Amino acid sequence: MEQKNNKSYISGMHPFVKWAGGKTQLLGEIKNLLPSEFNNYYEPFVGGGALFFSLAPKNAYINDQNTELICAYQCFTSQSFFEGLKTRLKEHEKNNSEEYYFQIRSEDRKNGFINRPIYERAARMIYLNKACFNGLYRVNSKGYFNVPFNKKDKIATFSEDNFNAINDYFKNNHIHISNDDFEECVKSAAKDDFVYFDPPYDIFPDKQGFVDYAKQGFDRNEQIRLKNCFKELSNKGVKVMLSNHNTHFINEIYHEFKIHVVDAKRMINSDATKRGNVKEVIITNY
Repeated sequence: MEQKNNKSYISGMHPFVKWAGGKTQLLGEIKNLLPSEFNNYYEPFVGGGALFFSLAPKNAYINDQNTELICAYQCFTSQSFFEGLKTRLKEHEKNNSEEYYFQIRSEDRKNGFINRPIYERAARMIYLNKACFNGLYRVNSKGYFNVPFNKKDKIATFSEDNFNAINDYFKNNHIHISNDDFEECVKSAAKDDFVYFDPPYDIFPDKQGFVDYAKQGFDRNEQIRLKNCFKELSNKGVKVMLSNHNTHFINEIYHEFKIHVVDAKRMINSDATKRGNVKEVIITNY
């Protein structure tokens, strides 16, 4: 069994990309509801990793279905990939323009794109995230990134201090990175481990939601599959937490667990009228 104090005490880390549904603003609420102790940490929808970086667990399993995002995380596990990532990001910063942005954006349409070095794919993803409109990561039904340019002449794609802190953290701890389905990610979770689910959210009946992180989408059938996974983990003695919108549907399917309602502010949407305050839930089995 892993030690109960699963924390590396590396500070100064924060997400290196802006991600829809990011939890930076809700960290206080989430951390107040964390279990007092746990063994291994699992985050199957890691996204920008706000909670992951804040907790800095010694033993962690992080996963996301967005392959380009996972390429970026993997760059922190290899010094050569890490240096390649920084070099390519500096080149993107130097060349940034509207014409250049659309040239880089179109690269995922080309044959052989997935065979490029992961640091090139990671640098492209981070550059697009920093140079696109409102920091929105969105793909179409074919999986192609399709967000407009933000029309800024100069951008900063990364913080040297933050990148170095993340690189040190990954080198000195046991961080498992995967690009699988969420159920596959948590198969090894055992009693007293902790799983945090932050999936694409259920949609409010009167509002358009945002689920285009990956071409697969995430409908209510997926939400039910996730709830069943939550319950199976709970039955194994795993400590589980989940975030979602405070919809009737989510309250209904998780009615047997503890539901905490919190206020959140959504800042990423292509339509400014759809940003603002919303009610979310943090659901726990403990």
